[in-house]
Amino acid sequence: MTQPEYRVLVADDDPTVGLLMPAALGGQGFAVTVVDNGKAALDEFERTPFDIVLLDVEMPEMDGFAVCSAIRRRGGGEIPVVLITGHTEPVFIQRAYDLGADYIAKPLDWILLGGLLRNLLQAA
Repeated sequence: MTQPEYRVLVADDDPTVGLLMPAALGGQGFAVTVVDNGKAALDEFERTPFDIVLLDVEMPEMDGFAVCSAIRRRGGGEIPVVLITGHTEPVFIQRAYDLGADYIAKPLDWILLGGLLRNLLQAA
């Protein structure tokens, strides 16, 4: 068995997403760590090196915007961060971009997700 190429931190309070992320990405060279709230995401980020971070916007403890901002302040300026939300209003998208993050709208396309993340990582 080969070593995963990329380490992914996923923070989402939806248990279905917590199950589907590793299933969707695991066989594509991604090692996925899933947490269910923003504070846990920040704690995990500080403990473990990751190549990319996916954050649900609406989570307990800290929302995805707050976690992204904290990651940027703590030296994670070069790590791709993707904010995931069902909100498609321009203000949400602009807020993600203002934080230096990318944006994916829900519902997620599980089949295309791995390729999208790979593109983001190669562009970083």
